[in-house]
Amino acid sequence: MDIYLLQYASAILITAVIVLLIFNKLKLPTMIGLFITGIVIGHAINDTSIISTLSELGVVFLLFIIGLEFSIEKFSAIKRYALIGGALQVFLTTIAITLLGLFLGLNLRSAIFFGFLVAFSSTAIVMKIMQQKHMTHSIQGRVTLGILIFQDIAVIGVILLTPILGGETIELHLIPTVILKFVGLGILILIGAKWFIPLALRDAAKTKNRDLFMLLTLFICMGTTFATSLIGIGPELGAFIAGLLISNTEYSHQTLGYIQPFQDVFMSLFFISIGLMVNLHLFLYNITSILILTALILLINFAVTFFVGMILKLPTKVSVTIAILLSQIGEFSFVLASEGMKFGLMTKQFFSIFLGVSILTMSLTPFLQKLTPKIIKQFGKISYFQVDEELKSIPEELEEARPIEDHVILVGMGRIGKQMTRACRQFNVPILAVDQNPVVVEQQQALGVPIIYGNASNESVLKELRITSAQCIVISASTYEGTLKTIDTARRLNPDIHIIVRTKYLKNIEEVIEAGADEVIPKEFETSILMFTRIMDYYNKDMDEIAEAVNDLRSDNYNAFRSVSSEDVSAYLSNSFTDIELDSLRVYNDAHISDFPFEKYELTITSVIRENNTITNISDNFQFLEDDIILFTGQRDDINKFFEAI
Repeated sequence: MDIYLLQYASAILITAVIVLLIFNKLKLPTMIGLFITGIVIGHAINDTSIISTLSELGVVFLLFIIGLEFSIEKFSAIKRYALIGGALQVFLTTIAITLLGLFLGLNLRSAIFFGFLVAFSSTAIVMKIMQQKHMTHSIQGRVTLGILIFQDIAVIGVILLTPILGGETIELHLIPTVILKFVGLGILILIGAKWFIPLALRDAAKTKNRDLFMLLTLFICMGTTFATSLIGIGPELGAFIAGLLISNTEYSHQTLGYIQPFQDVFMSLFFISIGLMVNLHLFLYNITSILILTALILLINFAVTFFVGMILKLPTKVSVTIAILLSQIGEFSFVLASEGMKFGLMTKQFFSIFLGVSILTMSLTPFLQKLTPKIIKQFGKISYFQVDEELKSIPEELEEARPIEDHVILVGMGRIGKQMTRACRQFNVPILAVDQNPVVVEQQQALGVPIIYGNASNESVLKELRITSAQCIVISASTYEGTLKTIDTARRLNPDIHIIVRTKYLKNIEEVIEAGADEVIPKEFETSILMFTRIMDYYNKDMDEIAEAVNDLRSDNYNAFRSVSSEDVSAYLSNSFTDIELDSLRVYNDAHISDFPFEKYELTITSVIRENNTITNISDNFQFLEDDIILFTGQRDDINKFFEAI
């Protein structure tokens, strides 16, 4: 390896670390620190071509992720806002900035191109802000995402139009060939989306080999991008198509988890590379012009987007929020600007000014977003704008069913997962499940179980399971290392979530609790209890004695019995050697013994487990408390009828 490459890489990384540490202490946005890192490094490194090449991968991965997260179902719900809103926003912004460009002395072609540059917002910045503020599933977030998707698709069309805008002529005799290439690409995409990619991902997932799955997804991303480039389509569109090919499969969430780290690294290099392009001397020389132009562009973008929101009849509060989020110049504008330089649509001096303006608009976005409530309050003082604080005037098509919350996340759909699913459904407890076996996922989806494919230790997978709004997560199927990672990720994303873990061995309890679990159920200990009950039954011991002994064992060695479902208790204590069976029932609200039809179905209550105590003296006036577990015996048919009756 070239020693100079190592030297440059080390210099970039240590500079970025130092700058970001300072920015973190000052609680300033990371992105600004990356820009400054590039500016600082730009004065120390002469050859920046390698960094620029690597940074382009950041854009490729960003488009790939946008394609991955694109959902036809979600898009159809907001298609009016994405298509009409996005088209109006791009068109009106382009017109307004074109007029500004003409006023500044640009020729018509350059002014139009300048309008295109400003019309596109930063997907990376806006998405990061929405994720940090938990706005992704809000009305503002959904409409903003729709407009961003339109922009990301539109920018590809603008890149194709740039040569024509630059004066290049269209060779008519090549049109049939181009059409043939696009038709061929469309056929290949359909074949890949319907057969090849789902089957390839399914086979890779079945091996449970992380490296194989990750390399396959990278190949799909890079291979599709390369294939589209061969027929003259830019890598950005190719990456977006690659993401779309995977987005409609059940493997999109896991793929996102694997690709996200690559995208984060390369996008950081992308922002650094933008800083590298800044000529500090020209920036300071033109600082007045840059500041004025920055203010004008922010104002124009805000006004246009707000006006579009009004046309779409969105509440004022929503329109203001969206207008602020989309007020900056985006990262794709740098890609577009590079194309414009090739065709003489921008001079080097104007490119330098545009670069400074872009960086300032992007850097100011996080600060402007924090001012959103104050800006909305100012709009509320104007009689024309009635700010709907509770968003009572939401358009009908934007209204959606209340998103799932206070739910249980089930990690693993083995025996325990299936039992938990039945128990939760019986008591109307909402669940979301995840499993790493694609066959199991397909089977459970066919049964109507809300389950996705993925590794629960992956942050993107847990976010898809709405970890931030969940009440509890039950980890019953994972490797020991995977369990610890899942606990760490879940606790980091939702510090208040209740974590229940099933481990193999008693020796792991302390470490799992230290990792962040609230309750641990060791399979080894539960197996020993099951064996003990079977031995005692073989010696014809009384069921009350067995229950009391089991309770003593739990009290001495294990303090998480209350988290065990009633079905698990039944499995451990059922008498399988006679026609009389032992079953159990958990009490979810305080109740009297007469509230349950035990006598009607000839069932006998043997004991009640209350916390770590076993109560055997059950009178006719006995009062059950919440979380009591009732142990009772009877014929299996009678027990089934009893459960149907309650």
